[in-house]
Amino acid sequence: MEGVPPCPVVDRVRQVAARHPADPAVVGGGERITYRDLLRQTDQWQSRCADLCLAPGTVVAVLAGGDPAWPAAFLGARAAGLVPLLVDEQQPADRVTDVLDTARPSAVLRPETGEAEPTGEPDPRVLPAGAGYLVFSSGSQGTPKGIVGRAAGLLAFIDWEIAALGLGPGTRVAMLTSPSFDVVYRDLLLPLCSGGELHIAAPAVRATPAAVLPWLAGNGIEVLHAVPSLSARWLAAAPPTTPAPDALRHTVFAGEPLYGRHVRAWRAAAPKSKVANLYGPSETTLAKFHYDVPGDCGPGLQPVGHPLPGAVLGLEPADTGADAGADRSDSPAGGPAGVQRVVVTTPDGSLGYLPDTCGPDDRARLTCTGGTTEFRTQDRGVLDEAGRLVVLGRLDSLVKRRGVFVDIASVEAAAAGLPAVRSACCVQLPSSGDLVLVVEGPDPAVAAALRRPLHAVLGAAMPDRVVALAAMPLLPGGKADRRGLRELLDPEEAGDDRRAS
Repeated sequence: MEGVPPCPVVDRVRQVAARHPADPAVVGGGERITYRDLLRQTDQWQSRCADLCLAPGTVVAVLAGGDPAWPAAFLGARAAGLVPLLVDEQQPADRVTDVLDTARPSAVLRPETGEAEPTGEPDPRVLPAGAGYLVFSSGSQGTPKGIVGRAAGLLAFIDWEIAALGLGPGTRVAMLTSPSFDVVYRDLLLPLCSGGELHIAAPAVRATPAAVLPWLAGNGIEVLHAVPSLSARWLAAAPPTTPAPDALRHTVFAGEPLYGRHVRAWRAAAPKSKVANLYGPSETTLAKFHYDVPGDCGPGLQPVGHPLPGAVLGLEPADTGADAGADRSDSPAGGPAGVQRVVVTTPDGSLGYLPDTCGPDDRARLTCTGGTTEFRTQDRGVLDEAGRLVVLGRLDSLVKRRGVFVDIASVEAAAAGLPAVRSACCVQLPSSGDLVLVVEGPDPAVAAALRRPLHAVLGAAMPDRVVALAAMPLLPGGKADRRGLRELLDPEEAGDDRRAS
């Protein structure tokens, strides 16, 4: 289209499709879409978007779920010079509403019906040149922030991952991730930029832990991106007769701390799979650190490894602390000495935050100058003896309880080391300042039995309470919902009389 800058992601998919037109590109919902058909659908969406006569850089919402038609809608919007916001229709309605209200899209693309409908938004958002997609952070620590990503940054990571995993045409890649979070672009683009097959799990599979391993085996999935605690939930729920996913060659973990016990359990279920650990905030695009986990890995926290090509790691002193009674996402002064903040610099990062979705401190920590993005993260890190980065937790995981600092990330690590615990999350209650450890896995009736082994490891850092839940409340991206836990455990925080069971 005249006047519309080319999108590198779309160009790459077109090149792949020209070489493999008859091969399957997208599989899901009972359909198999070839690369030839994917290009045809992309062109149709490009034409529909052009008919809207929107300015380049205008935000459009793409409704995405289990339907295999939405990848073409995303590509068509990019081909038309628009900035897609993927919206997972399975998310809670209030989050969808909040995101759409904040994003102010000019149109909604409905892949299931083939419709591109103007929203009538009186002040539609138009993003600067270079914007390739809009995504919102998970909100695990507070209000979700809008992040303006670059398509070139997506492609830089995808090219690295294709080479690192040695992928080629026909490789079957799973999509089990919510489309509303940026990590879904690993699932989406890894196969489509290498001639592979994108297998989209139905919403019912994503929502049913017992269905995941049978789905992986039944579809012959070869590459999987996963969150560690979700993988533990899948393993615990899998029926005893579940066949092993023997086709799985690569399992790539990200999004949460990865412990050796997660790795060993996963390898027992998928013995032919290599395991890798990725790290990288959404602000720096998908991932910027990589670690191949060896077969003899230790039981504890695994490194995230070395920077990807072009990325630079910085560790700077960081004052951090917290007022008693609050889990805070800022970093006020007064914390323990020697804490190091992880700083990531990359030529392939985002363009920054939507200005009305973050505060001045957030904007100061994320800068983009001359095409280089620098992000002063809220993560604490150290280098191990091999020079690999180990992320110890967030700066705000150092909280003050009755005048003494406690590292809630260490509390969670100690709990994660217990055999019966699938996942753990420690929060501080605003009303009392108490620390409550929430664990998934053990029977709630025997949660008290966890206190003795935990105390042996934690000593004075022992939480005030241990609560066992059948299922940890999660955000759609798979991370623990800390804000939701605080509301569940603290009626004053929730504003009602709900009590933890």
